[in-house]
Amino acid sequence: MPAYAIFCIFQIETEAYDIEVFWSTPPSESTESIMDEIIRLRLDQEKLPLAPSGTVKLIHNVVNPQGAKLELDRNEIELQTKSLFLDTPQIGGVVGIGVQSQMAVDPIRSLVINGILTTLLNVVGSIKAIYKYTKDLEYYATRDPLTNLFNQRVFWELLGYEVGRAERHGYHFGLLVLDMDNFKHINDTYGHIVGDRFLGQVAATIHACLRQGDMLARYGGDEFTVVIPEADQEQIYMVANRIKESLENMVVTTSDDTKIHATASIGMAVYPTHAQTPKDLFLFADNMTYKAKAMGRNCIIVPTGDDVVEVFQKSSEMSRVLLQALEDKRVIPYFQPIVTTASGRIDCHEVLCRVEVGGKVIPAAEFIEIAEKLSIVSRLDSILMEKVFEKVQQVGYDGYLFINLSPKSLILREFVPTIIRLARTYRIQHERVVFEITERETVKNMTLLESFVVDLKLEGFKFAIDDFGSGFSSFQYIRRLPIDFVKIEGVFVRNMLNDPKDMAFVKTLAVLAKEFGIQTIAEYIESEELLNGVRSLGIDYAQGYHTGKPTPDIILPGKDGQSRLTR
Repeated sequence: MPAYAIFCIFQIETEAYDIEVFWSTPPSESTESIMDEIIRLRLDQEKLPLAPSGTVKLIHNVVNPQGAKLELDRNEIELQTKSLFLDTPQIGGVVGIGVQSQMAVDPIRSLVINGILTTLLNVVGSIKAIYKYTKDLEYYATRDPLTNLFNQRVFWELLGYEVGRAERHGYHFGLLVLDMDNFKHINDTYGHIVGDRFLGQVAATIHACLRQGDMLARYGGDEFTVVIPEADQEQIYMVANRIKESLENMVVTTSDDTKIHATASIGMAVYPTHAQTPKDLFLFADNMTYKAKAMGRNCIIVPTGDDVVEVFQKSSEMSRVLLQALEDKRVIPYFQPIVTTASGRIDCHEVLCRVEVGGKVIPAAEFIEIAEKLSIVSRLDSILMEKVFEKVQQVGYDGYLFINLSPKSLILREFVPTIIRLARTYRIQHERVVFEITERETVKNMTLLESFVVDLKLEGFKFAIDDFGSGFSSFQYIRRLPIDFVKIEGVFVRNMLNDPKDMAFVKTLAVLAKEFGIQTIAEYIESEELLNGVRSLGIDYAQGYHTGKPTPDIILPGKDGQSRLTR
């Protein structure tokens, strides 16, 4: 069935577009002009929410340039079209095919043309929808969804890059760590919606104070970081002071006309004056922020020589305490319950690492960076797993155990034999142990990591990706590794009932995981409404303070009054 031309046009949200028209053989100028008019007329008739047809650029392509030139008048061209518009994702499109007029009258040929257009519409529409979702995933893997600033993982990448660049070119640069004063009071008093609006305005206010090339990130919660390239201490202080004064003038008005003012405690660090590595530089600036808090808040701490000595003395003391705790095996496992959304039953626990120092239990967040610097994370992991397996054997727990591991632990030669030995010693079923791969540390040799994961899978162990959707590595892991579970990044989950973008992102990740045959876990479940929300999306498990806080005890499925959540 001869067809002169075929075209398609799809618009995703507000993006600009052209129309590509494909001809079987070269059209004459008059034929091309007639086709342009017909296409624009059809676009206007479809009444899709696309840009006006007069603003669209038509680009003509010829499949066979050596073919006979087409010379057609308006009566000889019949253009049949089909259109599509989706609300979610917001995609609109039209496809069309140009054939001889008499062919369109033939009912059989008309049916064939309609079938071709339907197929073309579905194929191109699906490709555009996948493209849209992929672009969103790429964006939110690097961005904080509330403020649209860079997220914590990208901050570390940018800081590492800047350290390397400054070392090569021999210049100074600055790091600011900002912690908003009294944000918890604002959140507790006015609610999360006002709190989120407050943080969004804080982000915009800080951004307006920066120079071109300065890098702003939301580190987490109410904490922000700014990397200031090629600047000395005086220039860095000027930027910090500009931020401080702008925040003091910022006002957020609530629904009852209450005026909320903002102040921040700001810590400074200068490379290479105060530290020469990304982690040490952040540690230093963060300590200056704590000092600003202690000195009454709403101030900037410019480091002194004594500050440098004090910070690294504290770091050295924590290193000594941590090494002693490791020697004495004072590693304590805590267990946070994970519920099955369909039944409300607690069938899983995540294992969290704590260290006991002087009668005080210290969470991993307070020592993990120093442990990584000392290269003792794998030893901590081994002691933790032995204590976990011992506890599981004592209480007779047979649910899933989710154990956080650094990828660098997984690739150690002795890791697999150690795990198998411990599981055999404490009679732990391999298929009940789920190793969570985190992005706390990245592994350059992905092939090596893949090999070790496969070895453990062959032994029956399972794997999960933690904070799925928070960085590029998690998508690399799901593509190359035999993953059983993904834990959807809690930042998106927590806000999904109030933010359509977060809801779309969580839904997309859940669908993507299902397509891979992977079970899903939603993190940061802090209310019954949120639990019902993730349940409605078909997410398999839920975890958060609403479902249970971390404790030294394991809740046994079906044997404890707390083992089932009230729905």
